[in-house]
Amino acid sequence: MKNTSLKLKLILSYLAVALITVLAVLVLIRLTSGQFMLNMVVEQQTAWVEDEIITYYTTNGTMSGFIDYYNQITHPQPSFAPPEAGDIPPVSRELRGVLGLLDASYRALIPTFGYKVGEAVPSEMVRQSIPVEVEGETIALILPDTKYQFKLSFEEKLFLQRTTLATGLAAGVGVILALSMGFFFAAQLLKPIFKLQRASQALARGDLQQQVTNTSHDEIGQLVEAFNQMSADLHRADQQRKRLTADITHDLSTPLQIISGYVEMLEEEDLQLTPQRLEIIRTEIGHLRRLVDDLGILTQVEAGGLEMQIQKIYPAFLLEQIFQVYRPIAAHHGIQMELALPGSLPAILADEGRMLQVIKNLVENALRYTPAGGTVTLGVSLNDKMEISIKDTGSGIDPDDLPYVFDRFYRADKSRGANSGKMGLGLAICKALVTAQQGDITAHCTPNEPGTTMLMRFDPVVD
Repeated sequence: MKNTSLKLKLILSYLAVALITVLAVLVLIRLTSGQFMLNMVVEQQTAWVEDEIITYYTTNGTMSGFIDYYNQITHPQPSFAPPEAGDIPPVSRELRGVLGLLDASYRALIPTFGYKVGEAVPSEMVRQSIPVEVEGETIALILPDTKYQFKLSFEEKLFLQRTTLATGLAAGVGVILALSMGFFFAAQLLKPIFKLQRASQALARGDLQQQVTNTSHDEIGQLVEAFNQMSADLHRADQQRKRLTADITHDLSTPLQIISGYVEMLEEEDLQLTPQRLEIIRTEIGHLRRLVDDLGILTQVEAGGLEMQIQKIYPAFLLEQIFQVYRPIAAHHGIQMELALPGSLPAILADEGRMLQVIKNLVENALRYTPAGGTVTLGVSLNDKMEISIKDTGSGIDPDDLPYVFDRFYRADKSRGANSGKMGLGLAICKALVTAQQGDITAHCTPNEPGTTMLMRFDPVVD
């Protein structure tokens, strides 16, 4: 079965279940149909005898002489008178399933267990008797044949045979239907799996843009959704990798080319090393150093190796510090900075230095993307959590970019000018540092409103 297709396995499974069920039903019917027939004969005969006893008692008011009536109804004597038109000749009735009859005093009404009519039968021999009552008074006891010591008639045996045959035919039809339904349901069940198989093979060949249409909400539907998400993530990661290669090539090659160009010209004595040229080289080296430092911080945070000095700090105090530092810078660029601090607020548990690093990074981003005449607002509030917000009135972020702005090397603004000297690591570092301090950071843009809000949430410290 190792090399058998899944469709064939499902069909064989349906067939096996159908065959086992049919076999079990056939065996059960075979084992119980004969017993059911014997029980039916006993019940019919017992009911017939009970009716005859009641008829005799209501007619005569006593059970005396019942043996003559019993012999007459079970073995009627032929009449010697000439039959009239329409008369039906009397038919003997073979009494099966009844071992004897007793009156209320346990005296035999017919020969019972070897006791003659009128003789008392021991009570321990009639424990399974069926009482016959008239108006609440027991007038007789019927002793059924609970051991089924009689034989079925030819008609009854024929009925059993025909019942068994009909059951067998029904079982055969059931197996055929189960096999047909197995083909149908297996095809329907495996249709999305076959689509997944083709899509995964294409994915393995490098075609990462694979999406499978989902038509159900069961486990297979969840599998399809997971595959589609994985394919989309792989495609995005591949595009990010390609973009990263281009960004690294540009952001590393540009300062290296500048530095190497100056070094070559100095070696050839085409120019002299002036303070201005030295500052240019130093600036480009600073770009390279910042890239290495940023990557180092990310690596340390993700590996859990970055030391944190967790203590009680007050977000309002941090925002006040940042506000005083960046307000002159914002004013120089024609940007207004505002500070929204309510009354007394509780502290949070965080590393003060790392929180300052995060907030500074977010403020610098807000100032970079806010045009002259705009506003950058620093705020803190208490809802279920302490919420620290940096809101700007800049160009905002496209809704398609919002889920990825904290990804490493991701730039919502693809233009080089807006990201000069930046490798797209700032927000990734912010998210890593906030997460490492048990916080959460998200980006929000409101439709029809300018700007972006960066929101950090931390658990407040309850004094």
